[in-house]
Amino acid sequence: MKIVAVIVGTVVVACAFALPHWNLAEVDIGNGDESVHVYYINLDKAIDRRNAIVPLLSQLDLSYKRIAAVYGKELSQSEKDEVTDGTMFKVLMGKGIVDGEIGCYISHLKTWKEFLKSKASYALIIEDDATFNPAELKAVVDELIEHNDKWDYVNLDPHRSGNGRIVQKISDKYNLIASKQRVWLTTCQLINRKAAASLVKHALPIRMPVDHYVYRSWELGYKFRIVSPNAAGHGFGGSYIGSEDYSEKWYLKLTQQINRMISGAMCHIMAYMN
Repeated sequence: MKIVAVIVGTVVVACAFALPHWNLAEVDIGNGDESVHVYYINLDKAIDRRNAIVPLLSQLDLSYKRIAAVYGKELSQSEKDEVTDGTMFKVLMGKGIVDGEIGCYISHLKTWKEFLKSKASYALIIEDDATFNPAELKAVVDELIEHNDKWDYVNLDPHRSGNGRIVQKISDKYNLIASKQRVWLTTCQLINRKAAASLVKHALPIRMPVDHYVYRSWELGYKFRIVSPNAAGHGFGGSYIGSEDYSEKWYLKLTQQINRMISGAMCHIMAYMN
């Protein structure tokens, strides 16, 4: 019985993300002008965070724009139902989705779309609780663009080192890494237009938190990288996202573990394939 449950769970998890993505309309990548544009995601009510991060952004010597973050608790139930697949979220994550995760995800989706409307070739996307040394971050971004054939998406604040393959030495301090592990957080990310178009194309419905979505390069068709050590950090008090306890139901625990196993294996494989 346990063997059957594992087989069924594996099939469900393998199909959960891929099947709804057949025959999706292409997203226009457009042409970039080789510039970098900075987008920072900030809730209207988070004035303290806005006041803290804008002075840092102004020192990057790059144009920047505020993206008004979506506050998930203010969405109607019909609005939330329209953009989420609650069943598959539970299957993949072992828990129900919370309003803050919906708001965070949609805020990043807004940002990717805004970037594709621009003429910039690259977007540096920063959440409002990011911390960084402006001169150091700018130097890392400049060096990454010098090696833009090595990446499509770079996580500049991964939650762990990724135990990965060094793709490019960026400086005496930093390396560009193809992660062999699942890494998350979306505090600070550098993406190109190809990555943004793929992220927009496959974004909905929401089946996982946004920081779990972006590292799935085997489904998104791009080069996912991290910088090690981190070129940015995060802090500034508690999170607006909130959390929900993981389910005690055995079958959700099973599918969650299978998802972790499959995605972990795929991260390891993709570290050597692109």
